[in-house]
Amino acid sequence: MIRTARVILWLRWRLLLNLMKPTKKRDTLERASRALQVLGPALMVILFLPGVLLVGFLGALAGYYLPQSGQVHQPILLILRIMLGAELGMTFLAPLLRAAQGSMPNAERLILLPIPLRALYISELIAALVEPWSAILASGTLGLALGLAAADAWAAAAIALLAGLALRLLIAALSTLCSTAAQLIFRDRRRGELVSFVLLTSLAILGFMPGLLSTWNRDRRGPTTLEKVEEKAAESPAEKKRRPPDAPGWSGKALPLWSVIYPPELYVKSVAKAADAAEAVALLPVAILWGWALGLQAGGFGIYRRLMETPEVATPRRGSRVLEPRWPRVPWISDAASAVAIAQIRLVLRSVQGKIQTVMLPAVILVLGILWRRRPPELVPEGFAFPIGLLLGGFAVFLAMTTLEGTVLNQFASDRAGLTLEFLSPISDADLIAGKAAAGAILGTCRGVPSILVAAVIAPGGSPWLWLCLPFAGAAVFSLMSPVGAILSAVFPKAVNPARLTKQNQPHPLAAILGMMVSVLALAPVVGLTALATLLVGSPPLALLLDALYTAAAMLVSVPLFRLAAHILAGRRENLALVAQGR
Repeated sequence: MIRTARVILWLRWRLLLNLMKPTKKRDTLERASRALQVLGPALMVILFLPGVLLVGFLGALAGYYLPQSGQVHQPILLILRIMLGAELGMTFLAPLLRAAQGSMPNAERLILLPIPLRALYISELIAALVEPWSAILASGTLGLALGLAAADAWAAAAIALLAGLALRLLIAALSTLCSTAAQLIFRDRRRGELVSFVLLTSLAILGFMPGLLSTWNRDRRGPTTLEKVEEKAAESPAEKKRRPPDAPGWSGKALPLWSVIYPPELYVKSVAKAADAAEAVALLPVAILWGWALGLQAGGFGIYRRLMETPEVATPRRGSRVLEPRWPRVPWISDAASAVAIAQIRLVLRSVQGKIQTVMLPAVILVLGILWRRRPPELVPEGFAFPIGLLLGGFAVFLAMTTLEGTVLNQFASDRAGLTLEFLSPISDADLIAGKAAAGAILGTCRGVPSILVAAVIAPGGSPWLWLCLPFAGAAVFSLMSPVGAILSAVFPKAVNPARLTKQNQPHPLAAILGMMVSVLALAPVVGLTALATLLVGSPPLALLLDALYTAAAMLVSVPLFRLAAHILAGRRENLALVAQGR
């Protein structure tokens, strides 16, 4: 086992050196960037050392006061439940999020090494134990046992140490199990994309729940936590003295049935009962913890064996005939441009990021509308000219244009190898840009129109003329954003991988800044003209007329910009093809 550990350490050291080794294709700046990327985790570990010491000290302090009388027992147990619950949630979610971002290691290659499979699994467990966030919480559980020992509660300290060791092994086994299961799930691209879409959409929806629940039954709810704290702080010293301290038996009820499948509660109950001089009762949750830890070790090793010993194969297509979906031809553009538009739409909608942006935008508008409807009435003055539904619709138009930045501002390099095929096909530069613009317009419509309808349903009201201004606003912004995006995509290309959910899939920073400026500047006249016609003149039909004229002017301005984009694209074809392929 020691020789195996030495081999793995040597292998990782060689990989580190090879990554920073100078080559002819890398300049000094790129080598420095890669070195900082590799050394980043080591620097983070050094920065986490103060956290390890602080949490260990706080754990020792909590362990020292737990066996003594007082009123600190329940707050200590509450903090333990919160921290361990957050750790358990991160243990489940972190491997899935890493796999969704495409950053999972290729563990199957390790099977080629002359190392026993059990030794590889143990190395994965050790790696899970020494992760920074796990090491911080492990120092707290160790400090808790030391604090109990410092308070002369030696039996309680031994039980807390046994429970802490079982919890650490359980968390490590669960982390390895989830990481292995994530690699098995994401072997198949379609299955991985489906899991990524469901996971990220669920997390986004759960993020809205606290805001929705906080507004539910606002009038019927009791005093808030802040009010309770203020009430307790306002108590006189005599009232505080009359409150009896926690006596023996403060640990409360027996182990609840649901905690048998919830490891943090098992650990908390074992520590509470041990500190309350009920060592015999505390041994039951400790025994269950050890049973869970050993059971997960056995199950995790079985799944790890399956990952390492089964080959990675693609999902076979059913039937000998491949049926491709038929897409209608995009009107008002040439056949070549229509083919480019359809290919661009399919590329965006096949990616997880494109699916999430299309689905989540109406959900965001819906949640904002619900929160606004449950607002206190004094937030909005009476007789406000623009109802909330109309403002939500305008915000939906702006978000629809913003979510198109990843497609419009890097529309050539995002095709990757497909861009070379487009350049080799009989497609002119003008048709290529027209097809990309048509795809962006269709995607923006698919995101903006449902969001506007949701805003109209959740918060109706206002002049119909003002509601009709919203499509003109979106058309005006996109008319200027599309040709400018084509120019920026040709001048500032960036290699991306749409199959991965990473920050690297964002467009070039300078292109993103300029694109945002163009979107804001294009939207500002719409807002100004609408406010001028509505607030000063008091004529919503005039606002619609002015917005329509501005949209027509924006479309006329876009014609020479599209021609300029085609001219720039003609001189950048070779460079764009190299960047799109990651060279």
